[in-house]
Amino acid sequence: MKKGTLIIISFILIILSFWLGMKVERELASWDEIGKPVFEKEQIYFPNKKTSLYLKSKNWGLTADHKISVISTKSDLEFQPDSISEYIFHGFGGIIYKVENNTLKIYSHQKPKIPSKFESEINVELIEVKNNSEWNKMKEQINNNYQEFE
Repeated sequence: MKKGTLIIISFILIILSFWLGMKVERELASWDEIGKPVFEKEQIYFPNKKTSLYLKSKNWGLTADHKISVISTKSDLEFQPDSISEYIFHGFGGIIYKVENNTLKIYSHQKPKIPSKFESEINVELIEVKNNSEWNKMKEQINNNYQEFE
């Protein structure tokens, strides 16, 4: 009887070890994702010109504490910011935008440098929002012609 009990206990321990090993392996595999950049993209289509601009963001870091957003003519999701051909916004401040005919109006807490080789038929108008009360009023109007990109 002791030999049979020992075999059953050994068998159960082997199964539990296998199950625990699989759980640990799955957990360690998810650790690879920590710190990898997370990309987001929003296409803004201008039917009159039959062209698009793209609002893209890249968020990275061990605690996801770095962020950069761009206005670009390139549609690729994963990107490296290019200060010569893209408008670059640093940090976590949101962007509110509005499309008017062939103009993209950008409202932000920061005003990026105008890139020297931004090649688009669409005009980009940058409007710096200086205070939070003005920003909050705009956020209330998001459903009425304004959009938000975070």
